[in-house]
Amino acid sequence: MEFLRELLHDLHIDPPVILVNIIGFLILLALMRRFFFGPIGQFLAQRRQEVADTVDQAETDRQQAKEELTSIRARQEQIIAQAQQEANQTRQQADSQADELVNQARQEALQRQQQAEVQIREQQAQALAEARNQVAALSVEMAERVLRESLDEARQRELLEAALKDVEELARRQTR
Repeated sequence: MEFLRELLHDLHIDPPVILVNIIGFLILLALMRRFFFGPIGQFLAQRRQEVADTVDQAETDRQQAKEELTSIRARQEQIIAQAQQEANQTRQQADSQADELVNQARQEALQRQQQAEVQIREQQAQALAEARNQVAALSVEMAERVLRESLDEARQRELLEAALKDVEELARRQTR
């Protein structure tokens, strides 16, 4: 122990001063722990909890955003499908209307053709009737001429040939 005292004296260290410094340090440490480290620890714990809450909220927000994005994409696909369906329906309606118009035009053309054929037949019938009437009139006229004139056989042939030429001429006019 003597050696320790001498060493302390040579180093100019006073043991009661060291003891007082140690006690002062312990008191300072207890005060700091009570008034400084406690509130700082509480503040750090509170801050740690706030950060954890913020991270949890960010994760929840991210998950909600992901769900909303999925919902928006599904809605977008639904709208696209609906638009495609409407476009197909419109295209089908347009095709149907076009087919209907084509069919109507064909029917109208067929009706016009049938009407034209009927008119042609009527005109032909009228032309034949007129030709018959004219042939009959010519025959009557020829008969009258024959009766008015008592003719010999050569003259009758001339009249008959003249009447046939008149009928042929009349027939040519009717066909034009």
